[in-house]
Amino acid sequence: MRKLDVKQLVICVVAVLSPRFCVAEVYPLVPVIFMSGFLSGVNRSLLFLCSIGGLLALSPVRVLVKYGLVLILSTLLISAVEWYFHRCKTVVAAVMTGAVTAGVMIVWQMLRIPDASAVVIGVLEGIFVSGAVFLCTRLSFLFLDWEPQGKTALPVYVQGSERLSGYADSFSRLSKTFTQMNRYKNDFTAEELSRMQNEVAGTLCVSCDRCSVCWESEDAPMYRILYRFLQSVQQGEDTDESAGALKEQCICTEEMQRQVMRVFEKAHLNLSWYNRLQENRDAIARQLDAMAYIMEDCAKNEQDVTAAEGKLAAQIRFCLKEWGIVCDSLRILKKSGDKLEILLQAHTRGKRCVSVKEIAAQFSRTADRSFVPARDSRALLGEKETRLVFLETTRLAASYGVAKAVREGEQVSGDNFSFRMLDDGRCVMGISDGMGSGCQACKESEMVIDLIEKFMEAGFQPELALQMMNSAMVTHGENNLFSTVDLTCIDLDSGLAEIYKIGAAATFVRRGDRVVCMEDHSMPVGVFMNQRPVRQEVQLGDGDFVIMVTDGVLEHLYVEDAKETVSDIIRGIHTGNPSQFARQVLEQILLFTGGRVRDDMTVLTAGLWER
Repeated sequence: MRKLDVKQLVICVVAVLSPRFCVAEVYPLVPVIFMSGFLSGVNRSLLFLCSIGGLLALSPVRVLVKYGLVLILSTLLISAVEWYFHRCKTVVAAVMTGAVTAGVMIVWQMLRIPDASAVVIGVLEGIFVSGAVFLCTRLSFLFLDWEPQGKTALPVYVQGSERLSGYADSFSRLSKTFTQMNRYKNDFTAEELSRMQNEVAGTLCVSCDRCSVCWESEDAPMYRILYRFLQSVQQGEDTDESAGALKEQCICTEEMQRQVMRVFEKAHLNLSWYNRLQENRDAIARQLDAMAYIMEDCAKNEQDVTAAEGKLAAQIRFCLKEWGIVCDSLRILKKSGDKLEILLQAHTRGKRCVSVKEIAAQFSRTADRSFVPARDSRALLGEKETRLVFLETTRLAASYGVAKAVREGEQVSGDNFSFRMLDDGRCVMGISDGMGSGCQACKESEMVIDLIEKFMEAGFQPELALQMMNSAMVTHGENNLFSTVDLTCIDLDSGLAEIYKIGAAATFVRRGDRVVCMEDHSMPVGVFMNQRPVRQEVQLGDGDFVIMVTDGVLEHLYVEDAKETVSDIIRGIHTGNPSQFARQVLEQILLFTGGRVRDDMTVLTAGLWER
């Protein structure tokens, strides 16, 4: 039941004044106003008292008795129907109210003065009351949800949004600090070479009898000769010339060269670890940036358009009433892309359950928009108050199919795939091919796919999600195993597909009889920190297919142009079922390999259709 507000009071005041309207000694607005408010959720006790009070104050006693009887009988009948069926449709309630009104009027007139005209007047009043109740009930729902024009949409209050924005700013600053700390070194400085020279001399020359001859004089050439030798080693040049000069000056040339190489290798190892530390700082900085991004995204206020969409809200409330559902709270939000989201808190009358999918379908018919329940929503709405979320669907629908073949001699495929429908109207599909085959390759590719899924579901954009995943794999670095990533993100409203590749095989897009091959040549994920995915775009529409494959599908065809061969195979398949499509592609690939599976093979397909 709605909380009492000004609009309900207005309806109650109209109920009080309804006896002022009289036509041919009948008062049809009394049952009309009462039943309209009764059905639209106005406080029923207060409404009944107002209607009776109006009759007492503004009408004769005989009118009070007649219409008081009409209100009581109508209320009892409709309440009995709601108790038994757990709902009462407006048409049924209107007909019952009209019938009760007509019956009471006819009986009343026949008791006073038997007259044929009394029957006609009673029937006409009943018909009028039935139609007016139905019409006024719809209008009362619209009135209760109406807001003055020009009222701006209110932002949805997100608890702690200011704190989230503050956290996002702090993470951004911390990320900049880590970035500013990074100073990658590709080579040794002159100062470092001098320190290496001193280390060599301090280790080897300090125990030599000629140390004072080589080093203590101001014009001793040993400084210049050893420094030049270190430079030659550092730059990868031929050291014969500098080694010859060193031999003329030092009696322990061979030991000196060995010592220089040991010192240089140790310094080079330290340099590698130093750069590795910088990479880890870069990884932390990227993750901090990503955290700042997702916090800012969470802090953004959605548009609450319940007031602006008063007509839609009224239609939804009326629809719920017809289904015997009590609407405790209703809010309509506008999300990105002008998509609507309905937040409903409701319960059914009595011990009755209603399918949430049926409610979504009813909303779609009512609003002339397509709505579906949010992911992980409850399947049924019962007598317990429940919060439900309904999302506006997209122009295109997508479904997928997959076919896999495991490498000969292995029990587990090293390939893993994913297909996800996101709440923002995007479809994400991806394949990861772990290097090698077997369980270890499967674990690596599974980790990559799992990370991408989690990042995308959390709200990250594909490129940022891939960068986060790459930084995680760089720091992971176990057993030096790497995986490829092939990710396609499709906007199911516009049909725009974004294809991201990191070391992955070609992706094929079929549009009618035309097949487009999209490829890239890059290193797998986790090889180096600053790797960015290659992004390509393609426009998709009704009946188009996206076909993603792993390297095993292309590398063992033994034809002149493997990509053109696969394109011909795809062009020759005539089915609208993505699962059959993927299976037929793999079967025809195996015809070229003679049935041999020399590497893990995976074919992932997705088809798009207009809703």
